[in-house]
Amino acid sequence: HLVLRVHPDDALKPETETAADQLREALTTAGVTPTAVKPTSLTEFQVEGIPSSGDAQLRQIADQQLSGTFDRQSRGGGTYVFTMRPNVQNRNRGDAVTQALQTIERRVNEYGVSEPVVAPYGTTGDRIVVELPGIADVNRAKELIGRTARLEIKLVEGVASDEQTLLQSHGAKVPQDMEIKPGVSGSRGDPTKLLYLVKRTPVVTGTDLRNARPTVDEFNQPAVGFSLNNEGAVKFGRATGANVGRQLAIILDDFVQSAPVIESRIEREGRISGSFTQQEADDLALVLRSGALPASLSYLEDRTVGP
Repeated sequence: HLVLRVHPDDALKPETETAADQLREALTTAGVTPTAVKPTSLTEFQVEGIPSSGDAQLRQIADQQLSGTFDRQSRGGGTYVFTMRPNVQNRNRGDAVTQALQTIERRVNEYGVSEPVVAPYGTTGDRIVVELPGIADVNRAKELIGRTARLEIKLVEGVASDEQTLLQSHGAKVPQDMEIKPGVSGSRGDPTKLLYLVKRTPVVTGTDLRNARPTVDEFNQPAVGFSLNNEGAVKFGRATGANVGRQLAIILDDFVQSAPVIESRIEREGRISGSFTQQEADDLALVLRSGALPASLSYLEDRTVGP
C-alpha cells in the first residue's frame, strides 16, 4: 500500500523552457537576434536585447505563438518578460496529476500485478494511492513506479572532462541554444565522467516513441532497443541524414547514457546502451513504453501487509 505525492510544479518548467526556445528560434528565423532568452522562474522567461527595429516583429511573433498562454510585459531597453497565465498554470498542474496517475497505471499493468489499485487519494488533489497485491520485491516496484524516465536525443556540439575546456571555442560561456549535460563516455567498461555540450532543442523525445524492448548491443550485453512513431521517424531521419559523422547524445533523466556517432541516416530504430544488467534493461524498457512521468513523485506512506 503506497501513497504518493505528485509535485505538479515540475510540469511548469518544461512548458516555460519550450516557449522560450520556440520564441528564440522564431525571432532568429525572422532576422531578430536577442542577446538573451532565458527562463527566470518556473513560470517566467525574459527576452533581452531586442533592437528597436525588431520590436514590432517580436510583438507579432509573440502574439502568434504565446497568445492565451503567456502575458507579455515590456521592461524598456529592448527587454520583455513573459509570464505564464494563472489559468494555464492551474491547468498544467491538474494535467500533471492526471498524467502521472495514467502513467503509473500503465507501468503497474505492465509489471504484471494481479488486481492492482491505482487511484486518486485524499482531498489535496496531488496524491495517488497504489496497492499491489502479491508483490515480493517492494523496492523494485517503487523504483519502477517513481522513475521519471524522460528520454531526449540531442545533437552534440562538444565533449570534454571539464567545463572550461568544453566552452573554449564558445567564448567561455554556454551559447543560448545549447546546454551542458553530465554523462559517461559510453564505451563499455569505461567509467570516465564527461560533460557534453548539446543542442537545447531535442531531435526526438520519449513522446516520439512507439515501442521499447530489451535487446543486446554489439558486445552481446543488455541494452534497450526502441522504435519511433511516424512523426518521430521523420524528425530523426531528417536530423541524422543532415549530421552524418556527428555524435548524438542519448539523454535519460538529464544524464547522457551514450553518445554514438551517426554513421548513416536513421529513421525508425535506435538503441540505448550502457552498463545495464538484464533486469535494469527490462525495467528501462518498461518505463519507456509506459511513458515519462510529467512530474516527480515522493512517497508519503509505505505499508506492507504479510500473510
